[in-house]
Amino acid sequence: MKDFEKLDKMLWQVLSSDNEPDDSLNRKIINKIGERNRMKGINKRRLSVSAMVAILIVATSISAFAAWKLLTPKEIAENLGDNGLSLAFDGEGAVSIDQTQTIGDYKITLMGIVSGKEISDFKHSAEEIFPNRTYSVLAISKVDGTPMPDSRDPLYDEISFLVSPFIKGHHPKDLNIFTMNGGASWFIKDGIMYRTMECDDIEIFADRGLYIAVMDNFDITNAYKFNAETGEISRNTDYEGINALFDLPIDPSKGNYEEAEKYIQTLLKGQETSDEESMNEEPIDIEALLKDAVLIPESVQKVVPDKEGMINYYFAEHKLKADINSLFEEGQVGFSDSRFMDDDNILVFSRDADGVITVMTYRKNN
Repeated sequence: MKDFEKLDKMLWQVLSSDNEPDDSLNRKIINKIGERNRMKGINKRRLSVSAMVAILIVATSISAFAAWKLLTPKEIAENLGDNGLSLAFDGEGAVSIDQTQTIGDYKITLMGIVSGKEISDFKHSAEEIFPNRTYSVLAISKVDGTPMPDSRDPLYDEISFLVSPFIKGHHPKDLNIFTMNGGASWFIKDGIMYRTMECDDIEIFADRGLYIAVMDNFDITNAYKFNAETGEISRNTDYEGINALFDLPIDPSKGNYEEAEKYIQTLLKGQETSDEESMNEEPIDIEALLKDAVLIPESVQKVVPDKEGMINYYFAEHKLKADINSLFEEGQVGFSDSRFMDDDNILVFSRDADGVITVMTYRKNN
């Protein structure tokens, strides 16, 4: 068998194997290569087949090790500049989980969770009402080993994730990251996305059962199933997007039924107040709102609803998925009364007589 045929065979064996050599074997291989170089004076431009395969084994092993060696929750908090949270994840109250699920093209690892009062350097406004908060840490990577796109990559804006708590016995649409005053932070390091999720304290529900969900869109009713009889929440295996779901191994004795019920009633009362205020508000004059704003031409997109009536819009840092039935009344044309605003921009929707929907972003003239 010729050298190149031997090389093909050995390369195939190495690349098709699921087993990775340990560090001691790597060191022995490297030493052997060094000895052979010294003894035989191998020309740098002509390595033997065995030496080439040895180098390949070492390289693939190191690469696999780098992908496997994730940052710890403590290190993730440090990277986000949150020393308080870093100390919390290093304390006795932190729960190490390290569960991994592979959904579609992504490998999602729930690393740990911690709850407490004033454990983060960055205070959330909800802490004035609900002092205790819960923080979870996750790592998301590509199954094929390619790096997750960072902020310099054009694909960065096309990949989004949403992490949310769910409570057994309560429909996910009622208790989730939005209703429970949630927040998120993330960064990319060595091709891996690290995310923190924070929300009101969920440990008070520990005696009922807790979940952490990871999805690519806020499409709860389609991505997950709720059993009204048992209170169980499960993945919809027919869902085409990302819908990971982790059971949290939190000690049930940490639950507090009375506090949990009081919390739910406070949320419901707040929602009723918000709804009442919305009913009493004067209708928004969108055209007047936009009078002093400047349209960003490249933001204008015509969007087509999917079979479920959902539209998707991506522009700069704006990523939106919305139900057209929540934006327009039946037969309504012109601007929608719904809009999204931040300190600098106003995102609005318009529909013409042919039913074509246009989404556009205006820059405020501050």
